Amino acid sequence: MKTSILVILSFVFGYSYGQNSVLIQNDPAELHSQIFSLSPMSKKVDKVNGFVFGVGHVENKNVEHQTINGLNMEVNPAPVVGAFYAFMSLMYMDEIIKNNKKSDSIKNTEDYYRIKNMNHSPHLMLNGLNISTGCFFTTTSMNGLNVSAGNKFNNFNGLSVTILGTISDHQNGLSIGIYNANNNLAGSTVGIYNQSYQLSGLHLGIFNQTRINRGVQIGVLNKSNSKGFQLGLWNVNNKRSMPFLNW
Repeated sequence: MKTSILVILSFVFGYSYGQNSVLIQNDPAELHSQIFSLSPMSKKVDKVNGFVFGVGHVENKNVEHQTINGLNMEVNPAPVVGAFYAFMSLMYMDEIIKNNKKSDSIKNTEDYYRIKNMNHSPHLMLNGLNISTGCFFTTTSMNGLNVSAGNKFNNFNGLSVTILGTISDHQNGLSIGIYNANNNLAGSTVGIYNQSYQLSGLHLGIFNQTRINRGVQIGVLNKSNSKGFQLGLWNVNNKRSMPFLNW
């Protein structure tokens, strides 16, 4: 009899604890979706289906991931920070040149071409349109149209129109800017300087550089550490250097 009572009590308390755990994990007061939010987004908001406006998205270790389906608009302070950084760089130009000379030994190696991903929380997923004066300060992947001064993504699918350029790990689509860099390009980049670790699409610019060329480079100077189709005034790969056309 005592054994039966203990079994029943264990079942009741175990069931109650399980119910409380489920309620805690799914408590709508902790995480919820909404149609409008300011940025940076609150840690209690995991999804916005609509419109986000503010100064941008930054690292927040209290939330794992957030999603925006719709329009993200930012009055981002990054250009001011960038201008200050450029001013400070001019003051220490001699030291910067010396440090860059030390890194010449890694040129043409894998580390030279690889883009290091940001690994911050939250991982922001944006599906739609981003209009910003700056860039994201947390790990971001995007599907859609990006119009900004410059930006960095883990994964980007769509069209990115920037002043400075677009940096990404995996890119499918088109990016337009002064400097475009990625690890895997299955789309196209248009700019003054385009760099890819592995190119499966198109580089169109003044100077194009890739480690593995499985696509096409069109520019004034094209460089590849493998074979690949190149059209330009001067073309360099691991087999030969030629004007106008190389493969």
